[in-house]
Amino acid sequence: MKVRPATAQDAAALARIQVNSYRTAYAGLMPADYLAHFPLEEQEQDWRELLAEPAGDILLVAETGSGEVAGYALGRPCPVEVTDTGAYDAELVALHVRRAFQKQGLGRALVRAMAKALHGQGCASLVLFVLTGNPACTFYERLGGQWVGEKRWKMDELDFEVVEAAYAWPDIAILSGDA
Repeated sequence: MKVRPATAQDAAALARIQVNSYRTAYAGLMPADYLAHFPLEEQEQDWRELLAEPAGDILLVAETGSGEVAGYALGRPCPVEVTDTGAYDAELVALHVRRAFQKQGLGRALVRAMAKALHGQGCASLVLFVLTGNPACTFYERLGGQWVGEKRWKMDELDFEVVEAAYAWPDIAILSGDA
């Protein structure tokens, strides 16, 4: 397994991973109507556009030994406020690993590589938001993430409230292995 920066050639694989992950990991946590509105072709185009103009985001992919993209992590160096706990220097915006490759260390490797890349850009802390009830909460806790609050937002068109738990690493160097 190898973690590397994503390229434009990864757009189709990124879209497949994203759409499949949304539909499986978020089933029961998000309205089915919402999850059904992610056409693969549109998501692929979104990835192509992001990769063409990255705007400071960091996008990493995990490849299998045969070169197949099995997961990705999207990070952003920017201050993120979390209710009363203060600000963090960076956000892990998305982490998705194909179901067939989960529990093999790819997610951990992606998070570690992202933390290292963000730390290399001067970020000292990291936060992420994950849907409450998502089994990934346990994964982030095992990585040392500390629950630091919640974020709520309303999907007006579906009359649905989304609740996300915030997990943080006040010292990103510990997560990146640079401590």
